[in-house]
Amino acid sequence: MADRLGQQFGNYRLVALLGQGGYAEVYLGQHVRLTLQAAIKVLHAHLTDQEAEHFYQEAETIAKLTHPSIVRILDFDVQEGVPFLVMDYAPNGSLRRCYPRGHVVPLPQIISSVKQVATALQYAHEQKFIHRDVKPENMLLGRREEVLLSD
Repeated sequence: MADRLGQQFGNYRLVALLGQGGYAEVYLGQHVRLTLQAAIKVLHAHLTDQEAEHFYQEAETIAKLTHPSIVRILDFDVQEGVPFLVMDYAPNGSLRRCYPRGHVVPLPQIISSVKQVATALQYAHEQKFIHRDVKPENMLLGRREEVLLSD
């Protein structure tokens, strides 16, 4: 995993590491001309032209998912063989971060979160998209504390 802080992907300069996983790192990105912030997911893979074409197709499918409880994909590309996604920034982190293992979550919060994720999954399934990795780490809290399904 390369330290990419300060690098530019598309129109976004990477200013802080938000998280990392087995196949990608997520950075806070600052638009180079506007004052906009976004989450930039940089995949660890280095893609061939054929793999890049597959990435474009999959990213376009995901970007078409428009639902209030799904993190919005704003842009995507492959830069020097490295694929990346530009997504809405959810500044309040994941449900896992807000409620660590062993933490008692109030029942009203559980009900609210499950309802939001369930509507997102129902919508995704109606669009013939299967998530395959639903877990608290992939449920983010947006600017208004709404739950957003990601990854």
